[in-house]
Amino acid sequence: MTIFVDASFLIALFNKDDDFHQKAQEIIAQLEKDNPIFITSNIALSEAINVVFRTGDSGATFRFYSLIKGSGLKTFTINDQVFSRALKFLFNQKAKKGLNFFDCLHLAVTEILKIKKILTFDRDFRNTGLEVVGI
Repeated sequence: MTIFVDASFLIALFNKDDDFHQKAQEIIAQLEKDNPIFITSNIALSEAINVVFRTGDSGATFRFYSLIKGSGLKTFTINDQVFSRALKFLFNQKAKKGLNFFDCLHLAVTEILKIKKILTFDRDFRNTGLEVVGI
């Protein structure tokens, strides 16, 4: 089983000060029993790094990135196919209150890689057809 990991979950998992840190650790411990493949995108990783940098400093950001890179988490690099699919998701939404473009990129990755489950604390993923774990 392959599971996509959103930026909100990455931040919670690797930041001990995050409100959802304990919950993220418990979820990972439970899921690891089934030996899943955890994958994120370079965009989700960029989002997470940006949040950590804006709330901490470069040292904290380096430690955060080092923990992620040492974790075995796979990173999918966004390509033209994913970008185009994400634009379609974005433009097909009925309201501005839907997914933002970054979340559309994540949704496109899950569709193209045929991933059915996402780890996130972002409520916007609830109506995407993915199995949402975290909220």
